[in-house]
Amino acid sequence: MANLNFFQSDMSDIIRAVETTIWFGQTSVDAYKLENYKFEKRFGVTGASEALGHSKEWLGRLPKQGAKQLKAMQADGYTGCQVEVRVSHAAGRRGSSLSKTLSIRDFNKLIAYEALRKRSIKAIILLIALSEAGLERVINDAFDDVPLDWFAEKIVHYSKWTYEELEEVLTYNREDARSLYF
Repeated sequence: MANLNFFQSDMSDIIRAVETTIWFGQTSVDAYKLENYKFEKRFGVTGASEALGHSKEWLGRLPKQGAKQLKAMQADGYTGCQVEVRVSHAAGRRGSSLSKTLSIRDFNKLIAYEALRKRSIKAIILLIALSEAGLERVINDAFDDVPLDWFAEKIVHYSKWTYEELEEVLTYNREDARSLYF
């Protein structure tokens, strides 16, 4: 079975978070800012699944039902690490709810995988829209004399993928397809 790193802890260790909703076309994706020492930002697992055209349960079922796909995604850098967060209800309501989340980078890897490997129209549209928003931010930062160190770090991260690594993954996928269809 494929390995999925799901962070599960007892109730006292669950990280508190604040929640907002981002609309990707007709699909809403919950976003969370964790109230830990890093103030990390993450996406909700169910909304991320739906934004890519899958059922709410897709990412939860992937380790059991999509072991080959998960392995290919992990070869592309997807970690599968999910963190459960506690979100307080809106003002005037008592209690809280739990949500499973994935990192921004993992969501980005999922979008790229679905767009480039699966040729998903939803993922391609997301990739283009997010790319355009990112390009606009780079230009705005440049005109506002904001250092672009953050952008250089992203380039370095994605430049670590060598041609050989990409070829290795493609070879694996070809062999996988041959074993399924021939």
